[in-house]
Amino acid sequence: MHTKNSAYVASSGVSVNPLTARRLALTGLAALSATAAQAQTGSLQIYGRINASVERFKIGDQPVVFGLRDNDSLFGLRGEEDLGGNLRAGFVLEGGVAVDRGAISSDGFFGRKSEVNLSGRFGMLRLGTLISEAYYATADRVNPHNYDTGASADALYAYVSNGKNHISWRLPSWQRLTVEVGTSLHEKTANPPKNAWDLAANFDLGDWSFGLGYDQWGTARQATLRANYHIGAWMFGAYHQHSRNWDTVLYAVDPTRGSHRTTRVAAMYTTGANELHVNIGRASAADHRPESQALQWTLAYNYNFSQRTKVFALYTRIHNGAQASYRTGEPGVSFHSFALGIRQFF
Repeated sequence: MHTKNSAYVASSGVSVNPLTARRLALTGLAALSATAAQAQTGSLQIYGRINASVERFKIGDQPVVFGLRDNDSLFGLRGEEDLGGNLRAGFVLEGGVAVDRGAISSDGFFGRKSEVNLSGRFGMLRLGTLISEAYYATADRVNPHNYDTGASADALYAYVSNGKNHISWRLPSWQRLTVEVGTSLHEKTANPPKNAWDLAANFDLGDWSFGLGYDQWGTARQATLRANYHIGAWMFGAYHQHSRNWDTVLYAVDPTRGSHRTTRVAAMYTTGANELHVNIGRASAADHRPESQALQWTLAYNYNFSQRTKVFALYTRIHNGAQASYRTGEPGVSFHSFALGIRQFF
């Protein structure tokens, strides 16, 4: 071991003064840093959401269950590189985390999103596994109380989408309008063996914002219109959806189901760090399934310690018609849950 005043013996056997050695080392580090800065023109971000709640819930006449539940927690990596000439390359890798069990969710390590993208004056080209942009433009914007997660997530929206093997093009923004169109290639393995199509549009106009979403997969399709309005401490949102041949409970194409309509309205009142929410959705009976209507409503309270961290309390309930099984999987059976939770972004 060298002492503070001892000479440093280089590999050549030449003795070097310690002060000189430190200067040489600092010069080398500075050169390496400069080289790295020139080579590293991109960025890498680690991000995520941890959302867990203690819940007391009941399905039909079954005994009340009390337990800890995960609310779609996630972990992700996001990066991009400046290629020059207004051209950028990027990627997103995002997976679900079941924090109640300390495990990766069942859809795989990066099963939520895994994409590579290229953007420029032409917009953005995206390749990989994506969450439907039609959903983000509509239903996701009308469920702000807990980011459409957990027991109070929207059980009635028809998510007609296959986000695997996806190619999409986000057109350049025009005025306050954004549009994205995409397709999921079936590659002879999907059921049904058809490409899925996804179209989303968002338009902002002062205190108003509007969204349109359209999906088609085989004989299944859905079209949704959404509107949000902000006035003072209030936010109001609503969507109306018309879907056909889609089993919302099983997330599958069902050519015998026929069409049905879903409407949801929501309101949020904010005062300081406090938020009060009410959210009501109704799905009509499907054409070929009488008494398959359902009603879902939620009351929620959020307290925001910061933009990243909040605590919340909510009560949600689903009333299923005699032939409806939303959230329960059992026709005619109701569902309700009371939850206390914590959510943090990082």
